Amino acid sequence: MTVSAKITSKGQVTLPREIRERLGVQDGDRVRFEVENGAVVLYPQRDTPSFAGMVGLTELAADWSAVSAIDSLRHGHAERAALDAAPLHPNITVLPTDAAPGDT
Repeated sequence: MTVSAKITSKGQVTLPREIRERLGVQDGDRVRFEVENGAVVLYPQRDTPSFAGMVGLTELAADWSAVSAIDSLRHGHAERAALDAAPLHPNITVLPTDAAPGDT
């Protein structure tokens, strides 16, 4: 298939309907341009799923972090409670979370 389009003074091109349909893109979708062997190739840009979506966490708590999500997947509630209650290793220093930067 060969289709041509005119470039505007701002460097914009309207993708012809046949190309949009073939790529499966619609108004508001993003596309990616890559130069391969001297030719420009146009790919539809698909959204990358979030970490939470990939591991099946659909609703996140306000205090969610990647570390807490990974820990919750590794340990059950009873194991997590036992780990949290266990004494710290003697070589670990816990800094207060409410300290201002520079306060030690």
